[in-house]
Amino acid sequence: MNWRRVLFGRPLKSAEETGRQVVVWQGLSVLAPDALSSVAYGTQEILIVLSTASVAALWFSLPISGVLVLLLAFLVFNYRQIIAAYPNGGGAYVIGRDTLGPWSGVVAGSALLIDYTLTVAVSVTAGVAALVSAFPFLLHWTVELSVLFTILIMVVNLRGVKESAALFTGPTYLFILMVLIMAVWGLLEVDPTAKPVHDFFAPSSLTYVGPVIILRSFSSGSSALTGIEAISNGVPIFQHPSQRRARATLLLLGLLLGSMFLGTSLVAYRLGIVPNNQVTVLQQISGRLFGHGVFYYLLSFVTMAILAIAANTSFAGFPQLASIMARDQWMPRMFLSRGDRLVYQNGIIVLGSVAILLIVAFGGNTNRLIPLYAVGVYMSFTIALISLVKKRMRNGGPGRVTTIITASLGAFLTSAVVLISVISKFTEGAWIVVVAIPLMISALRAIRRHYQGVADYLRLSDLSAKPESKKLVVVVPMASINRMSMATISTALSMKPDELIVLNIATSAEREKLITERWKEWSPDPSIQFVSIRSQYRSVLRPMVRYIDHLTNLFAKGRVVVVIPELVVGKSWQNVLHNHMAFTLEAILVFRRQVSVTVVPYHLHEP
Repeated sequence: MNWRRVLFGRPLKSAEETGRQVVVWQGLSVLAPDALSSVAYGTQEILIVLSTASVAALWFSLPISGVLVLLLAFLVFNYRQIIAAYPNGGGAYVIGRDTLGPWSGVVAGSALLIDYTLTVAVSVTAGVAALVSAFPFLLHWTVELSVLFTILIMVVNLRGVKESAALFTGPTYLFILMVLIMAVWGLLEVDPTAKPVHDFFAPSSLTYVGPVIILRSFSSGSSALTGIEAISNGVPIFQHPSQRRARATLLLLGLLLGSMFLGTSLVAYRLGIVPNNQVTVLQQISGRLFGHGVFYYLLSFVTMAILAIAANTSFAGFPQLASIMARDQWMPRMFLSRGDRLVYQNGIIVLGSVAILLIVAFGGNTNRLIPLYAVGVYMSFTIALISLVKKRMRNGGPGRVTTIITASLGAFLTSAVVLISVISKFTEGAWIVVVAIPLMISALRAIRRHYQGVADYLRLSDLSAKPESKKLVVVVPMASINRMSMATISTALSMKPDELIVLNIATSAEREKLITERWKEWSPDPSIQFVSIRSQYRSVLRPMVRYIDHLTNLFAKGRVVVVIPELVVGKSWQNVLHNHMAFTLEAILVFRRQVSVTVVPYHLHEP
């Protein structure tokens, strides 16, 4: 059985790519879970900060939620224009690069890559935390469960975009439906204990709340808008016309997210919900409206699912962004390669691996990871919106004034979120992101400098220069005279070298005498020089490498080629029965400037 095919599916042809792209409703389930899942904690984060002042201060959750919904509208409006301008994806990175310069793009790209990685860790640990709260006996397995969920989501994404959409569509749309039902019912239900309408505009018991509390709650609630940028990064996964479908998906996401988030905040205030450590705000609202029945437990389960699969947004966005940055030589070229299932598999694997390291390092604790969250994505929002303002001021176009106003206001709000988050959460862990982003930028700069240096070194500007022959010395390591060594020497002879040396390393005097006499008896070709070296310390590799280094010094203007035999057995389990010195020797010699290595496989045909 081919386990690779069972796990990941059959390889796909390049011509099948069109059939692997998604439509609007599928794109929402692939790229939107991160943004949609924030409804589960956005309002709660606002209420937690405000409750430190007083219960009356919870009223401020309404204007704060209103400002965040307005910011959401700004982001959706402006990111739709970015999608229209950049159909190949890249979002903040591409518009920053093209408008403000390459370094602005690199800052936005670095911030997004870090945010995507944190999203996986935060989302998965939040989902597992919800599971553990329902089943406390799983508490000791929190880290293991988080790692397992990450691997499962990674495998699903390695199978392809269509597969992840098919798996996550159900929980995504069920969560949307249940939250909207709860919000509508919570606003329409006749409840004598609910706050009257006039309280929504001017609560009678309102006390003074300091600006620091207001700003901190605004910063905490801003996590509700993370994930909006993913659609602009993942435009290529949509079916043609990809721009129109991506813009439609972003508009639908904005309408759903705004309605769910604002509805949750309004209902929470109407019912007088106060946050606590035992039950989430969503669960409190559900319990008040529908009791602790089927709806309550189903919503708890679906919330847990949407929190866990929010990581899928990163697995769709990170590889796309990494591939675009790799095309510009800011990221390693391995992120350009697409696997058998037409996905950027290296990006998926790297993202999953780093997220697992974060989960293990922070002990699967969501509260320790959340302070690192949202700084990166709001930094990219700011760069994207400032870039859009400059682009519109320079190029004009329909809706120019509207775009400049909305993008400017949006940039002001998003930059405020970055500043407030860094200051208020610096000692809680935000300092890690503040340090990580410059380190990431420095690493990207080193990668680009390397690629440019290699290109400059390899560039052939003088076409009058022609290749010329150099003295060729071929060395064949040989342990004993047999069919494999004969086949390897035949390959070496076909290279027509100036000198051919068969090198034997003997670990004892008896062995050295035996193989020397056998070589004289065999005498395969007079042009071949046989060299046997006695190893004083039973090591084979050290004297062999020393002799090859001696040859490179002896033939400084020539080239030394080491032809290494490698036995290929019939069954995989038989590999453990043979040494694999060829790979070790190749790994050592590949870094020698004047040495080339050729491995000659010899296939064993057993009866």
